[in-house]
Amino acid sequence: MVSKSIQVLFIRIYTIIKLNLIFWVLAFAGGIVAGVGPGILTVSELYYTHGFDYREITFKSAWSSFKGNFKKGNTIFWTFAAKELFLSYSLYMSVQLQGPIFIISDFVIIAMLLLSICLFWYVMNIQSGFEIDYLNSLKLAFAHFFYNFFDNVKEIIGLIVIIGVTYRYKGLILFASISAMILITHAIGKNWIKHVDEVYK
Repeated sequence: MVSKSIQVLFIRIYTIIKLNLIFWVLAFAGGIVAGVGPGILTVSELYYTHGFDYREITFKSAWSSFKGNFKKGNTIFWTFAAKELFLSYSLYMSVQLQGPIFIISDFVIIAMLLLSICLFWYVMNIQSGFEIDYLNSLKLAFAHFFYNFFDNVKEIIGLIVIIGVTYRYKGLILFASISAMILITHAIGKNWIKHVDEVYK
């Protein structure tokens, strides 16, 4: 029983490492700038399709998916990146100012930043589970955000923990961090995916 549990643990760790390395290969294949978005989407799809069946997760299938996801992945990633940059700059400017109105604006901007982060990962998750265009996946991501408040809390806490641990152990960015974010998003969003799947069958 113990040996079986250890085997399962090692398989999961190996799968996480393999997915993360695939992400970086794809990201560099796209010159980082054009590779990160489709890389995340591709790894998300691989995990959604195969789970921890590492034998089915291959560079060949990843490369094929990467080419198919290139335009969509970049569109999703860079539209959200632009929003995050704009909101981050707005927050930076807002905290320079004093007064109750600006304190309120700080909280509003922070809330919008958190919303944008959740929506990005939810969109990637939905894109992995359904053949759907970007606009409709964004609508479903909004619906997920308001469907269960605690999913958003778990998503943000999970991402913060991963970022915090990665900051402490920087080697994880190469071997685990991105795939861990994807796995957490899938775990949190599986009930929503199942709900949507049942509704639209």
